[in-house]
Amino acid sequence: MLDSDERDSAVAMTSLFADRPIPQFWDGERLLGKEVSRSLGVDAQHASWDIYLFYPPGAEWTDAGLPAPAKVIAQAMGVVIGGNGTLPPKGDQADLPKWAAGRAVVVGQQSELGDLLTAIVVASAARQRQ
Repeated sequence: MLDSDERDSAVAMTSLFADRPIPQFWDGERLLGKEVSRSLGVDAQHASWDIYLFYPPGAEWTDAGLPAPAKVIAQAMGVVIGGNGTLPPKGDQADLPKWAAGRAVVVGQQSELGDLLTAIVVASAARQRQ
């Protein structure tokens, strides 16, 4: 989320995907980000973003709110953090943002984000095949 996150900017960006069936939404009040924060037990007055949520089969988003994800990683303060039990700690844990203490660990650097996402998906797929 940037200062330039305004409706006009969002509408202009939709042209990048105009030839693909990708639904896009603009949430000027950041309601989804606030609901994600609430589902993670974080102050719901602050919207979450740059976050990747992994839900188990059968999880449902309802009018009552989002379920807690089984796994979560997010870009935060120059590192990638993972909810407890998502991935093993890696790197300098002093880089963990104060608000994430007790809920997450540093799991890597931003340059490793793709590999970290792949590790979660591969492990999840292997568990579902068992």
